[in-house]
Amino acid sequence: MSRYNRAIHLAGSLTRAGGAALSTGSDDFDRLVEEHARLMSGAIRRVCGHRHRTLIPDVEQEVRLALWKRLQSGKKIEHPVSYIYKVALTTALAILERHVETEALVNPEAEPSPGSEVASPGGMLPAERARFITQTLEQLGPDQARALKAYLAGLSHREVASLFGWSESVARHNIYRGLAALRALGRTEKQDV
Repeated sequence: MSRYNRAIHLAGSLTRAGGAALSTGSDDFDRLVEEHARLMSGAIRRVCGHRHRTLIPDVEQEVRLALWKRLQSGKKIEHPVSYIYKVALTTALAILERHVETEALVNPEAEPSPGSEVASPGGMLPAERARFITQTLEQLGPDQARALKAYLAGLSHREVASLFGWSESVARHNIYRGLAALRALGRTEKQDV
């Protein structure tokens, strides 16, 4: 039995077993998480990157909790590999977003990290660029904003499509429209200065 089929079989047996089989320390749950730990860790590390590596254990815990709740609810996980990957990405993005917002609220005038005072190719400092991108995302439609945010976090077109349940062409369209809006607003910003 292949690894993928074992995961499907395992997920199916967990959902058929109901809540009683999912007690704390469940071997079945542990095996499911263990089999896909590398996939989950890779997705989380990709979103968090080096800068936010301290958040990785918290994100992993949240992903495990989300999986536990899903299995305990009795809902069937049709494709465990893609489901775990999607949960890992969305959880990591949500936690990272909350962390960055909290960081900005707690310390709005934080000293820049070494080397961050160098202007970007567009002539903006990193803080200005982040503020500009945030303002641009607020002006976009919800799908374009979600797609662009995920793309700027380092996800590929395929990963964005998988994450939001879109076809690859829809993901690409939303990303390109978002980037076009970003460029257009960047040009008007330069003209205003």
